[in-house]
This record gives sequence, C-alpha cells and structure tokens, in this order.
Amino acid sequence: MTRRTGLLLLAAAALILPAPAPRADGARPAGDPSYSGQPLADFAARRAALRKAAGDGMVLLIGSPAGEEGKYRPDSNLYYLTGVSAPSAALVIVPPDDPLNANAALYLPQTGGSATRFGEAYLSPGPDAVAATGIDPVHRLWDMWDEIEPSIRKAPRIYIQGPVGEAARYTASARTIDRIRAINPGAEVLDVGRLVNAMRLKKSPAELDALRAAGAATIEGMEGAARSIRPDAVELAVEGEILAGFRRKGAAREGFPCIVGSGPNATILHHTSSDRTMAAGELVVVDIGAEVRCFSGDVTRTFPVNGKFTPRQRQVYDLVLAVQKAVSEAVVPGKTTLGDLNTLARRLFRESPLRAKGDDGTVRTMDAFFAHSISHWLGMEVHDVGSMGATLEPGMVLTIEPGLYVPGEGIGIRIEDDYVVTERGAEKLTPGLPSDAASIEKLMRSKRTR
Repeated sequence: MTRRTGLLLLAAAALILPAPAPRADGARPAGDPSYSGQPLADFAARRAALRKAAGDGMVLLIGSPAGEEGKYRPDSNLYYLTGVSAPSAALVIVPPDDPLNANAALYLPQTGGSATRFGEAYLSPGPDAVAATGIDPVHRLWDMWDEIEPSIRKAPRIYIQGPVGEAARYTASARTIDRIRAINPGAEVLDVGRLVNAMRLKKSPAELDALRAAGAATIEGMEGAARSIRPDAVELAVEGEILAGFRRKGAAREGFPCIVGSGPNATILHHTSSDRTMAAGELVVVDIGAEVRCFSGDVTRTFPVNGKFTPRQRQVYDLVLAVQKAVSEAVVPGKTTLGDLNTLARRLFRESPLRAKGDDGTVRTMDAFFAHSISHWLGMEVHDVGSMGATLEPGMVLTIEPGLYVPGEGIGIRIEDDYVVTERGAEKLTPGLPSDAASIEKLMRSKRTR
C-alpha cells in the first residue's frame, strides 16, 4: 500500500466514523465528518454523474466567501458535490480530453490549515485536502483562472451556480460570467441547477441520516417551545428555548428563521417571532427547522396558550390532523405527485362538514381557509430544489403540512412533519413528536428532564 492510498482509505473511514478529536493547533482534521458525515464514494458518484450530464460542457462552481459575522454555510450544490465547507472553494469538472488533464479539480484558499486569532481554520490545498475529499488535484484558489483558461477557451457550454442571463445582474454570478466572456465570448453560460436539481431529489442513506438528525434537533426545539408557551410568555422568549434545544442536539444553524406566531400572528404564514405577549385562549403556530450537516428539518405544531384547546379549536385541529394522516397514506411510489396530494387535501377540506366565515362574512367550506400548498421538497434547502411535478420515488423527502387560517376567529392551525418516500409509501422522519391534540396538551404540561 502506498502512502497516498493509505491516506485516502483513512480519510474515507473518517467520514463515516464519529468525529475525531480536534488537533492541538485548532485546525479541523482531514476528513472531519463535521463537514458532511457522507462517504467519499457518494461525492465521487455525484461528480461523475454531473460530468456525464454536462457532456462536452464544463462545470465551474465558485463558493461564497465567509462573512464577518455568523457561522459560515457553504453553497448547497458545491457541498453536494464535494462535502467541503471552506469559504470561497471552487470546483471544476471538465469533459474527457480537456486541457486540465483531470476529471475534476478543487481550488481552495491558502489558509495554512490553522485557526487564527480572527477566525476558524478551513481545509487548505495540500495532501490533507486530497485525502479528505478524494479529489485530485487540489490547488490554490489564487491559481484557478490561469489554470482553467485553456478549458474555458475550449468549452462550448459552461455551467455555473446561477442565476444567469438578465437575472444575474448585480449578483456574484455576474462576475463569473464576465470573466468567462472575456476568455471565451462564444461560450453558452447555463445554470448548473438544470443538471443538479434532479440529482438532489433522491437522498442517499447518509443524507437521510443527516435529515433524521436534523429532525431530532428540531423535535428538541419544539419540545422546548411547548414547555415555555403560557399566558404572558413572549414569542421571542419561546424562540430562545427553541434555539437552545437545537444547540443541545448539535445543530449549529437554523434551516430558516423560527416562526412563533401567537394570536393574530398565527394566521400569518411566515410570521417572524416578535416581542408580542401571548394571552390565554389564543393559539400559537410554531414552525421551525434545525440544520445539521447542511440538511434542514421542517416541523410545525400548534399549541393552545393556556394548555388546552377550546372545543372549536379542537374541531379545526382534528380536521387538520386527519387531512395530514390521509395525505401521508395516499403516497404511492411511482404514481403520486405533489399536485395529487395537494388536490386530495383541498378536496378533504371542502368535503368536511365544518364551516367558517370569510373576511366578507360569507360562510365558506374549509378549503377556502387552506392558504398554501400541502407539501414541498426538503433537503439542503428547506424548500429544496427539484421539479414540483416529479413523481414521488423512493428516496425523495417531502413535507406534509396542512393548515387552516380563519382570521375572524383568531384561529391559525398548521401541523407539519417530514417524510421520506419508501417502496411502501411515506415514512415519517419525525416520529418522536406527538401531533394529536391530547398529546400536545400533555407535552405542554411536561417538564424538561435533561
């Protein structure tokens, strides 16, 4: 066994084993699974599939730089193809017989691999980077444009991280497009999403593990919310309990800003948590998602502020829950689409004997108060990429989130869970969190034991 082969094998093992201890100099060890927790072979297979899909075209993905504040979050497509979290990293994938003389090349800033007084250490060019990523070569970002210029001159099409065209004006991608045009004015510049989005729809076992971990952290946050909701509680204080739960379960980031909407705010779909004080008799919609290894959870529960639903609230709540159950049971792999699920949800709401008054005072069937779609894709983005018309296939992950919003009654109720499509149907990724009304009331009375 050569030294390099040994390094590659050790790095591959490191990506699927528990996180190694930090190095004394503060740098993250090569292959640290905090980057992804996914096998190197998964990333290599994705790059190979993208290379084939691009044909005689070239792929050039340039990651965003680190900001001065906050935890750095890598660009999803670059992370999907490499597992690398280094700011400003760049990936180049070229066709056969390209001047680059490699299937793919990774370019990283030269940080020295050590933490500094001002920030974290990230992967740098060198043997550690080759071992950690399985990509060879890994060169300095400084040298990238000079090294890939012959490839750009030859390429008829170049796929970048969009947007492209008129939509690219005033965006980071515009600078990339300008540099490409200066080298090869005739090259067609396209959004890589047209090739990658469909690939990202089906999740690998390691990706599903990350989604389950994100779901577990989201549940921890939701349980914290349930125990902190009471009359005179403030929405932002409840959000604080949610974030503490996320952190206890290892989620460094949120997949999206926490939604804690009480009273009239419960009928605002994307309400941002505010300093509003809750009152007895109101409902609180809590829609949250922890992010673990760049994969997001997305779970919603609705709570009565004083710990017990009124009879009317319970009626509407039970209807929303029944629709969620029916929709989840209607998933047929290879046949059902998200559109089919949405049509079913609207029909079930319409056929319910319950009624409510609209803003104009007219009595309406309950489908009039279902203000959004029943589902969306879930993955590295909370509203993940992929065609909304795609047929559900094993490995796809989606939310099922019916909701009813009746402002005139101060009722906003949404129940949402995450599901993976299996050969048998839809399997809930967040089974540990109760959703029936009696269990919600019980959860609000419980005490945190950890």
